[in-house]
Amino acid sequence: RQQSQELKVLCIDNKLAHGILVLSDANALFKLNPDPGRQRVLWVGDLDEKQANAFLDKCGVLQRGDPDLARLRVRLLDETGANPQDLFDTATDAKTAAAKAVKAALPADATESERVAAAKAAERAVFEQFIEKKQSDAFTEVDSLLTQVPIDEVTKQDLRDQRANFRRLILALLENPTGVAPNKVHFSPLTASIGFKPAGFRAVTYNSEIKLFQFYAKAHEHAARRWFEDEAKASSKAAAGAPSD
Repeated sequence: RQQSQELKVLCIDNKLAHGILVLSDANALFKLNPDPGRQRVLWVGDLDEKQANAFLDKCGVLQRGDPDLARLRVRLLDETGANPQDLFDTATDAKTAAAKAVKAALPADATESERVAAAKAAERAVFEQFIEKKQSDAFTEVDSLLTQVPIDEVTKQDLRDQRANFRRLILALLENPTGVAPNKVHFSPLTASIGFKPAGFRAVTYNSEIKLFQFYAKAHEHAARRWFEDEAKASSKAAAGAPSD
């Protein structure tokens, strides 16, 4: 917040420079004071499908010429989204693992096909592990938002009354994954932000540029669908086992 104020004095009030304040987390915006006359929000979201494929091509991973890796690429983008930093980090890890697999696991006289197979297996393993972890983390965060009681970092009060609001919000997002306006769910972004800022609760966020609630990542959309499917199955099972009146 202090850096933001200093930057606005320098760039807007005194007009001495152009300035960009980069926030590392979407929800960090709520820590800044609303000041539309002196700041403009630029939202940097996931890459679109064309950009993501071009990026993976440039990184040299999950090559589309290989049917197995091409299918894994589709699964990666569909199930986790296309966060640029995630793609870069995972691609780097995959290339490192592939190089190590060829160097450490194969004899010096290994054939080229054996080297290619070892590199491919290592690369695939890294991306599969990333997808599984992303899905697991997303499910935990959805579950936390729907069942746990977040604590307001400022007032230290619990927000148990907000769970119904988040449930309504997530159900609305499942019907409209591109985004839901606050007035559609009668839920203030500022009020909601207290709940989804803490680590472990980041299933949803508020896109301040287009003024819509959105899932924090594609993985959270899938996790939310699975969460409500599990709830429905548990309810049906409980009803089937309940004694009749």
